Parts: sequence; C-alpha cells; structure tokens
Amino acid sequence: MLNLKLLPATLLLFYPLATSLTAPDLAPASWFLDEDEVMSAMGGAWNRTDKLQMSVWTPGNSAEPLVTGEKMFGQLLEDVLDTESGDFIYYTAWAIQPNMTLDPRGTIAPGINTTMTALWTEAIKRRVVTLTLVWRNVLNTEITRQWWDQMRAAAEAIGAGEDQARAIVDGRTKVGGSHHQKSLIIKRKGEAVAYLGGIDVTHDRWDTPEHCCAIPVRERSLECIETCKARETEPNNFRPGWEDVSVRLRGPAVLDVGANFISRWNDDEDPSSIPPYIEKAVKRKALPMDPSDTADSGVGTQAVQVLRTFACSYQPVCTKGCYSENAPDGDTTYLAALVKAIEKARNYLYLEDQYGLFQEDYHEAVDGALAAGLQYVVVLIQPPDPEADQFGYSSYQAMMWEPLKEKYPGRVFVYSRRDGTYVHSKIAVVDDTWMSIGSQNLNYRSLTSDTELAAAIVDEETIEGPDGFKVAKLALEFRTKLWAAALGVNAEDMKSYTLHEAVKLWQDDSRKERRVMPYAPTQKSPFGRITQRVVDGDGRCSGWIKDDEEEVAGVMGQGGFGGDISEISFL
Repeated sequence: MLNLKLLPATLLLFYPLATSLTAPDLAPASWFLDEDEVMSAMGGAWNRTDKLQMSVWTPGNSAEPLVTGEKMFGQLLEDVLDTESGDFIYYTAWAIQPNMTLDPRGTIAPGINTTMTALWTEAIKRRVVTLTLVWRNVLNTEITRQWWDQMRAAAEAIGAGEDQARAIVDGRTKVGGSHHQKSLIIKRKGEAVAYLGGIDVTHDRWDTPEHCCAIPVRERSLECIETCKARETEPNNFRPGWEDVSVRLRGPAVLDVGANFISRWNDDEDPSSIPPYIEKAVKRKALPMDPSDTADSGVGTQAVQVLRTFACSYQPVCTKGCYSENAPDGDTTYLAALVKAIEKARNYLYLEDQYGLFQEDYHEAVDGALAAGLQYVVVLIQPPDPEADQFGYSSYQAMMWEPLKEKYPGRVFVYSRRDGTYVHSKIAVVDDTWMSIGSQNLNYRSLTSDTELAAAIVDEETIEGPDGFKVAKLALEFRTKLWAAALGVNAEDMKSYTLHEAVKLWQDDSRKERRVMPYAPTQKSPFGRITQRVVDGDGRCSGWIKDDEEEVAGVMGQGGFGGDISEISFL
C-alpha cells in the first residue's frame, strides 16, 4: 500500500483528484474510546465505570441537536415547567443571568414569568430538588451573587435543606481557570433528560437559526425585517447574531451526565473560602441517579459517549485535592476521543468552534489524517475580538491552520461569518458518522484544564448518503443543516449534494447568499508558542515542564506579552 506520508506536499495536492470517497465504518465501537483508552486519558489507573458509575459508552439513546438558543431554551422551558414534587433539576453553569427570559416572545408559555429566577423559585416551591453549581467568575460577581441570594431565599422560605435546594458558587478550579461545563439534568414526567453543549443560559445566547438581525438590512427578507422589529422589544439584551449548539439526551447516557454532576457536587473540598462567598462542602451528599430515572436503552438509535475535561492538579486552590474521587489524575477523554475520530477520518472533518487555537495533539492528528489521504478539512471559527487578541489569539489560530493550508493546498479551508454572527459553537463532524457537541473550545484550556463536558454520538440508524454509500443518519442531517445555513442553501437541497459539490459551495466567493468568507488569521507575535502557555496553559500532569515555565518567564520579562490575564473574559 502506498505510504502517503512519504509523498512530498506538491504531490499530495493532486492526491484527492485521483481517489474516490471511502465508505465509513459505521460501528460505534470503532469510533469511540474503549475502556483502556478512557483509563489512559484519566491517568492510566482510574476506572470511571467503577468509581463514578459512568459508562464507557451507551447504545439506544435519543440525541437531539438544538441549533441556536431559540430551540434550546424553548425545549428547556417545557421540561422545567413539567417538573413536580419529587423531581429534580441538576445544573452546572459557566454563567447565570437571573433575569434571563427563556420565552421572550411569550409564545410557549403565555402569561407565565419565564425568567430563570421565577422558574427556579416556582420549582423550589413545588418541592423539586434544585441543585446548581455555577463558576465563581470574578468578572460576574454581582450577577452571580443575585442568583445565589435568590436561591437561598427561595429555599429558606419553604425550609428546604441543602440537599433539596442549594446554589453553590464554585471556585474549585486552577488559578486563572474556569468551570466551563454547561449541563442540566431534569427529571420530569417520570423520566430524566439531559442537556449539554455550548449554550449558556444568558441573554445574548437567544437567537433564531436564521440570525435575522445579523443580515445586512438591504438583504433581509420581509420575515426577517419583522423578526428584528419584534426583537427590539424583547426583555433580553441580544447580539445581532449568535451561532451555538447544544444537545438534548434521553436514555442511559443521561446517567453519565448525572454522574458527572453528582461527583462534582459531592466533592469534599470547600467550593469557596473567599468573601463574599463562603461556601462549605455539602454535608448531605446527592445520591447517585437510579437507572429507573431515565428512559431505557432503545428510546433512540444513537450511541453516546460522554466525555470530559478535568485538570491534573488544582493546587494551590484546593487544599484537600479537588476531585480526588472524580478525576484524581485529570480527565482528557474529549481530547483523546477527538484525536481518535480525526485519525479515522477519510472523507472530511468539519469543525465549528469559537476559538480554533493551536493545540499540539489535535494539530498532529489533522496533519496525519491529511497525509494519510483525508480529502477535506472545513473549519468555521470566530475571529478574536480586540480583548482576546491582545493575548495573541489570532497568532494561535494562525499557528494551527496556516501551516496546514500551505502544506495541503485545496484541502484545508478556514472561514468566519461575514454577517457578524458570533460563532460560539463547539462541534465536530467526521465522515457523516461521528459527531460531537459539547462545551469545550479547541484550545489547551478546554482540552486539558478547564472543566468541560461533551457528547460524542454515532447514530446506528443509517441512510444512503449522496455519495452512494451508507452513513449515519443523524450526522448527515446535522452536517447538512449547518452547511445549508452557512452557505445560504435549502437544507433539503444540501442533502442531495455530493461532498465534492458541497465543498465547492464553500469555495465559491461569487455567491452572495453565502454567509461565510475565507479567514486567514495572522501571526502577530514572535512569541506565539510561549505566550500561549501563559493564557492557554496545559493542565495535564505531563503539561508544560519547568524549563517551559522559565522560558515563559523570560519572554514576559522581555515584554513579549501585554495585558492582565485576570481581566480576560472567556465566553
């Protein structure tokens, strides 16, 4: 067999022209991490099945991608309103805005106050167990304090114990790190469902799939013109456009999302010891979820692997060793799963991400896959705003993508939105088979350090794809829906385009319907790899070594980095 890695880049340019696409392996087990690979990504000695009651992966789930906040918040509202006494809501958040309205148009629950405060307060009154973990973000102290006070008052009003209604402001992170998991586990109607992904329950995340208000006025349809007029009167503050994705799960995978919450909630380390939040560890532990809480396997056709990120160490913040019964040596299962999926890719890799920064492991995986014959890499990322770019973010994007574009011309394409819609998604799709939706960005922080949560999904229901072979139905529908929206194409028409035809649409700069444009980040700092270690550090036990730290210190002394890292706001 021809070893493509030995071919010069000039010959690799012509390789895709001489090959047809490859029918993907459709077996979930071939895509997912196996038990040994999960253990390796957790330090090699920690069995999460035994310790956390988290499965390696589960079949028979229902996984429903929720593209944009309108879809996610509408479904979330219905689930919260369906809770009754004895049900529960477990919530992990990067940020909370108490006055966020889930139904700003009043079309789902007319006449009902649908702010977060009102919904959670009413749930507490109904004796629904409501437990919340929200990151102690020094940049949002006042807003977080409002939620903390409101939940305490609601619990005290009915005499609820800390195991019945409590909001914890959680500072158990690395210095400069964050709790970035965005998950909800809600038991209602006798069944628990789970949400996870990139969408925070905050004002600017509510948007429609059309992103009407981001479209230039002269290009708006009559429907979009009316939509934007109506949005001006909504109670939520909003951006002109916000692209984001979460997923709603039913079935046994919900237990794995719940196990992550419970292990964090029950940790023995005090969540915060610095005013205004003095949070002691809970005395009444949350009980593990029972399989009877969820729908049985077979509720859907999607196999799901729940993946996480935890850092190796939380010193000096944690004196008792945070997460000693959760991830004592860290957890990089999402990174390991992403690398494995990329290494299997043969036809295409699609990434939609807020940052898309350089990270060595997935960079090498993409490079290796292209060398082995991967035909296309299509990337949609958000150019850094000035606040982030003072920390060198465009340089880290350039380090990731520009060498690959140069080495594999005509096969690697990087885009940004041309209409100003903010790309906040954190998704990957490979060969219309494996897909992931989660909270993790493509950078060192999310892949090795900050707490993150994602679902990798392989649909066991297959469908004949446009290229003449079977693919996973959900992945095909998810990918074509996203591409249709980005390229201004009818979603049903997109399903009929072959991969080569669809990629040509990405490249066609003459199409005014296209909502994206080529993006070429620039290397602005000569110290890129070094300054990245300061703002985007590696949280693994085998991360930056002491020599690297000394190198960083030297660059800092030379003025190679400007700005105060404590001031940066990571969305």
